[in-house]
Amino acid sequence: MEKIGFMKIVKLTFNYDFPIFRQTPNYSQIWGDYKFIISNDIEECDFWVIYTSYNLALKETVRCNKNNIIFISGEAKDTSPKYSQKFLNQFGAVITVQRELKHKNILFIQNALPWFINKSFDELNNKIEPKKTKLLSIISSDKTITEGHRKRLKFTKKIKSYFGDKIDVYGRGINDFEDKSTALSEYKYSIAIENTSCDDYVTEKFFDCLYSNTFVFYYGCPNLSSYVDDRTFVKIDIDNIDETIKVIEQSIFKNLYEDRKKILIEEKIKSLHRDQFFPFISNILNSFDANLKKEKFTLKNELELSKPSKYHVIQKKIKNLIKKCI
Repeated sequence: MEKIGFMKIVKLTFNYDFPIFRQTPNYSQIWGDYKFIISNDIEECDFWVIYTSYNLALKETVRCNKNNIIFISGEAKDTSPKYSQKFLNQFGAVITVQRELKHKNILFIQNALPWFINKSFDELNNKIEPKKTKLLSIISSDKTITEGHRKRLKFTKKIKSYFGDKIDVYGRGINDFEDKSTALSEYKYSIAIENTSCDDYVTEKFFDCLYSNTFVFYYGCPNLSSYVDDRTFVKIDIDNIDETIKVIEQSIFKNLYEDRKKILIEEKIKSLHRDQFFPFISNILNSFDANLKKEKFTLKNELELSKPSKYHVIQKKIKNLIKKCI
């Protein structure tokens, strides 16, 4: 493996059609001591980070110590694929919010989903006070697959009915947009509702607001304040529409955005250097040993793992042959 100076090489499996490297300074693919590479051709690495099982190859082989191969599940249980124990046991560590998963080295922590606003790290990493000309927005798709989807859509209809022209509704199948900034950048306030509510499950639904310098009325992660300054948001309960309306109206009446806009900017900068994917995973990798002996390792996806082994195929043939002979 060709070393890039003293950089530690991280093979990143990220199979989404998404410009993840815009989240590094100058699109460099570098954060701290780590160089991140997305390539199926890489033969050796210090670390291998697999971001969800989406479009994972049947099997892929690299030289890397197994303890330095890390899987990030990405989603909470309600919106996640099911993972077999055989699949999870391949990894040296698993990062997830799903308490149902079992592994000898599991980290229950937010999963640093990529941001959706169409801006680079360099465009966001500033203390410019934005011009806010609009009041309140909410983003909700027309998805009804999970209970969380249905609750969010029901809540959105009720909140729009009450606030009328004072709130703008965006989302797939409702009021589509090419750039999520359309729904956030000019707004003082926005309502962010996660797909489900469980510890550590905070996603781009919150962080896109923060990175847009927008104050958040938030439903989702119960322990959000353990990650970010709790002055950047107010929690709401989408199951209690009357109380939520009261909270929103009082916050707007008190000019909470104007009162906290400098805090929003400061926390945005801190979060860009702490919570988003590259500082997030780099801080975790700092606790791993890049000098562990590298060995050839083949990672298999769920489909490949579900295939019967050659031993079991032969064993089955022998049993069938014995039955015929009896």
